[in-house]
Amino acid sequence: MLYFFQPKTSEGVFHLTDDEYQHCVKVLRKKAGDEIGIFDGKGMAYHAVITSITGKLCEFEITQKTQLEPRPFYNHIAIAPTKNTDRIEWFVEKACELGVDEISFVLTDNCERNKMRTERLEKKAVSALKQSKSGFLTRINPMVKLKDFLKADHNGLKFIAVVEPDLPYLSNELKSSQEVITLIGPEGDFSKVEVTEALSQGFRKVSLGKSTLRTETAGLMAAHMVNVVNEY
Repeated sequence: MLYFFQPKTSEGVFHLTDDEYQHCVKVLRKKAGDEIGIFDGKGMAYHAVITSITGKLCEFEITQKTQLEPRPFYNHIAIAPTKNTDRIEWFVEKACELGVDEISFVLTDNCERNKMRTERLEKKAVSALKQSKSGFLTRINPMVKLKDFLKADHNGLKFIAVVEPDLPYLSNELKSSQEVITLIGPEGDFSKVEVTEALSQGFRKVSLGKSTLRTETAGLMAAHMVNVVNEY
């Protein structure tokens, strides 16, 4: 079953447009009568049959719907964007495939990029949703200053990954079935002022291992650690 994305299916919108239309009709050459799957990104999975195709719409009829079970934990990664766009896109794609629930971008003192657009990253999230068949679309947040992110209300366990000796590993500090937020800094790491401010807001310092990791690798490592502790 090949799945497509229509976030308003539960509201009665039974057609594909734009990128989903192009992928279904122009790339995969689907036609009327073919069966397809639909995700709304909010936990509903649908089996459908294409009823008609016009120049701009691919209409379908729902034949079956399934409510998918959400995971009992919430994985939120807040990360400084890399200078290279391809690297941060790679991170988003893989993190979404792993089931990260939310990705925030933070502007730090040593950040390599002070502006970014999230439209392409949101498309990566949709692609990963269809690939992984998780049923839940990862939330992609626009970049904000780190100090503003720290002041926002965050529930659950809060960690900041830093390069320091003798810190506990993130995986050893996790508890199952909770919301987890992990801060990932830029290549030059967080400044001392930023670390102090994070600690004052209830974040705890952790290590992601003995190796010094690139930003996107560190983000993926944090995502994986949270998954392992909660799913296995």
